[in-house]
Amino acid sequence: MVEHTLLRKLESLWGIPIFYADEAGENIRSLGVFPEKQNPLTVSEDLRRSLICQTKEQNVPTIYKAFDKIYFFCVQSGQDFYLSGPVCAEELSYVEIHQFYKKYHMSMKEERHPDKMTLNRMLNFVSFLYELLEGKDIQPDDLMEKNNLIEEKEAWEEGETVRIELDDSDAAAYHHTYMEERYVLDSIREGNVEEVNERATALLEKGGILSRKHFNHQRNLAIVTTTLATREAISGGVSPADAYRLSDHFINQIDQCRTMEEMIELNQRCFYKFTKLVADTRKTRSFSSYTEQCKDYISRNYHHKIYLEDIAEAIGISPGHLSRSFRQDTGEKIVDYIRKFRVERAANLLKYSDATLSEISDYVCFNSQSHFGSVFKEYMKMTPRQYREKYKRKEFYS
Repeated sequence: MVEHTLLRKLESLWGIPIFYADEAGENIRSLGVFPEKQNPLTVSEDLRRSLICQTKEQNVPTIYKAFDKIYFFCVQSGQDFYLSGPVCAEELSYVEIHQFYKKYHMSMKEERHPDKMTLNRMLNFVSFLYELLEGKDIQPDDLMEKNNLIEEKEAWEEGETVRIELDDSDAAAYHHTYMEERYVLDSIREGNVEEVNERATALLEKGGILSRKHFNHQRNLAIVTTTLATREAISGGVSPADAYRLSDHFINQIDQCRTMEEMIELNQRCFYKFTKLVADTRKTRSFSSYTEQCKDYISRNYHHKIYLEDIAEAIGISPGHLSRSFRQDTGEKIVDYIRKFRVERAANLLKYSDATLSEISDYVCFNSQSHFGSVFKEYMKMTPRQYREKYKRKEFYS
C-alpha cells in the first residue's frame, strides 16, 4: 500500500482533495490536507456508492461527470477506494453553483466555485494516482474511452487548437490592451474622474475582437467592461448594492444602442459614472454606516434566508435601532428593500442567463415559484416569463 504521506504530497501538489473509503462507501476519511472544506464526497453517501460501483464494474478508474460540468474521480486499490473532486473544466454561473450546493445538501452560507482544471490535467491526475496506487500505467485515451468521454476530449482539443492559433502580433496587441484596461480600472477604483475619460478612449479603440460581427463585438465588450467597472467601484468603496444597481442600468442601456458609435459613447459614460460614484462615496456617504453595512450584508446574502436579527448581530447594533436607522435613511423598510433587491437580481438572470424560472426563484430565495411570480409582477408590472420574452437577448436563445 502506498504511504499516505506520499498521497498527501500529491494532494498538495495538485490542489485536489483525496479521500479514501471502504467498499461500502462508508467510513470515508480525509488524507488531511483539505480536512475542513465541505465536499460532496463527505456528505453524500449516494455519490460515494455510485463512484465505487462504477469503478468496480469497469475495472479502471472512474471519471464521473455531474451537472454536465463538474467532475469526480475514483480509483480502486485493494479493498480501498480513493475518491477525489470536485473540479470543473469551465466557469459555473452563480445559479449552477447554488444548484450544486443544494443537490448535495451542503451549507450554502459561503458557496464556493469548484476548482478549475483542464480536461487534459484531470486525465493526467487520475492516471498518475492510478499508477501510484496500483503500479500500472493507463493512458488518458483509455480513460476517456472507458468513461465514455471521447467526444468531450475532441471538443477540448478543438478549443485548444483555436486558442493556439493566435500569432505573435495578436499576442502583442492583447498585451497592450490589457495594460490600457488596467489603467482605466485603476482610475475607476481610485475615483480619478480627470484621467478616466482619456484612458478609456484608448481601451475602447483597441479592444480585442470578441465576435466576428463588429457590432456584436462592441456590445459584448460593453457588457464585459461594465462588469469590470462594477467590481472596481466596489473595491474603491462603493456598496455592492449601489454598484450593481448602476451596472444594471448600463446593461439595460446597451440593449437600446443601435450603432457602434452609440455603444462606444455609452461605454465612456459608464466609466465616468462609476468613477464619479467612487469619488462621491469617498467624499461623503449619504447614509449612515449602519444602513450601508445593512445593504452590503443583503447584497452578499440575498440568495439565503435573511433575518433582521442576523443583520443586526453582524453589524453590532440592536434590531430596533437598525430598522429605524434604515427607514430614516432610505424611506423604506428593510424587508421591502430585500424583496426589491431580489427582484432586481432575478430580472438580471432572466435577461442574461439560461436558468429556468424555478432555478432563478430558488437562487434569489423565494419560498415558491408562485410567490416569486407575484412579487416580481408587483415590482415589474409583468410576470417573470413575460419579462424574459420581452427583454432576453436573442443570442441566448440557441
